[in-house]
Amino acid sequence: MTPSSKSSRRQIITVVLLVLALIGGVVRGFAPQPSMARDVGTLLMVLWLPIVGNIIGWLMQRARTPKHRPLGFAPGTVFEPHARIELTLLAAETPRLSRPIRAGCFDGALVVGSEGFTTRLAVPSDGEPVPEVPCTLEVQFLRPELALAQLTVGTRFALLSGRTVLGTGCVLPLER
Repeated sequence: MTPSSKSSRRQIITVVLLVLALIGGVVRGFAPQPSMARDVGTLLMVLWLPIVGNIIGWLMQRARTPKHRPLGFAPGTVFEPHARIELTLLAAETPRLSRPIRAGCFDGALVVGSEGFTTRLAVPSDGEPVPEVPCTLEVQFLRPELALAQLTVGTRFALLSGRTVLGTGCVLPLER
């Protein structure tokens, strides 16, 4: 079940329970004092109480959610190398996928364990990576202060593009 389908189901349930509570309020208001109809109206109003917690939680989450941050590198920014990596692409099942990284800047993510870091690789025009052949590339991190703390020299990583693992490698010392 996707998060959006959960959210739409919750919204539908919330609206249905709100409508039932309003109907219960109307029934309770028009029913005579000691009657079964008044008790049913009260019960319908009480059904709404558990949803109040969900609404409060939703409002709190909205208040805590940070404002929209761009997820990648700003267009037109100059490449600034933060590290060098040795990358070995995995063999692809189809020839079309055998050269996933072309010359220029390539956006991806370096993953170490459960930590992922948004990166941009500088791929020279004469040095496009070939599957199962190690190559050395410079890498720029979107948040270098976080990435460089985890990706020290010799650290093994996996390179992802979206959810696809393209290759593995290790961090090399940066030559200035």
